Amino acid sequence: MEKTKSIAAERCSEDAWLPPWTVKEHQARYKFAAGYVGGRVVVDCACGSGESSSIFAESGAVSVVGIDVDAGAVERARLKYRSNGLKFILGNGKEIPLGDSVADVFVSLETIEHVKEDSGFLEEAWRVLRPGGLLICSTPNREITNPGTALEDPPWNHFHVREYNESEFMRLLSFRFGIVDRFGQNPVHPVISRSSQLIAKFLGTKMAVKYNQVLKCRWFLWDSGSLHEVQKSPRDMEYFVWVLKK
Repeated sequence: MEKTKSIAAERCSEDAWLPPWTVKEHQARYKFAAGYVGGRVVVDCACGSGESSSIFAESGAVSVVGIDVDAGAVERARLKYRSNGLKFILGNGKEIPLGDSVADVFVSLETIEHVKEDSGFLEEAWRVLRPGGLLICSTPNREITNPGTALEDPPWNHFHVREYNESEFMRLLSFRFGIVDRFGQNPVHPVISRSSQLIAKFLGTKMAVKYNQVLKCRWFLWDSGSLHEVQKSPRDMEYFVWVLKK
């Protein structure tokens, strides 16, 4: 969460325009995570505008703490979303301002790719969670979003510190957490996935990324929102959305 401006630039916000499919991707993740919060104490890390925290509160959570490093975002969320058991606090992923073992669910959606010290961030999530607590974590799949690159290569999206492939993401998370289930978003046809890899190999990653972006432009014409629903994850998904257990 160190790159404050970077995260803000990618958030769903009334202050900034985002492609409609990006908004629907975020909302689909909120809906998915809301299925795990009923009767539980929830931490929503990097809550941004507060929309996700509000949805979790309305979905039956006992309480929700939305945390963000952006003071302006926290203040706006406090003014806009008010309900019993919902609060917003200023904080960052390196030192979460909560006690040990206080939460049943820790939600981290599209955050870890922004964090320089990813293992330290996960240690904080582990600390805050109670035994048996759940971590819901999503992040881009580098094999789709940055074909032809390695973990140490800077992503084309300069707001991100790094992006993971499936085995790297598994290794990072399973050091502390048990994998409960693996889901994903935006299934990619194997032909398109292979085409991206070939373009990256012969023309470079930048051209492969542009190829994928051009294909997304069709969603300006038709995008029901159901295209982005979180679903059981075959190999070729643009985003990982995983459920893990302490």
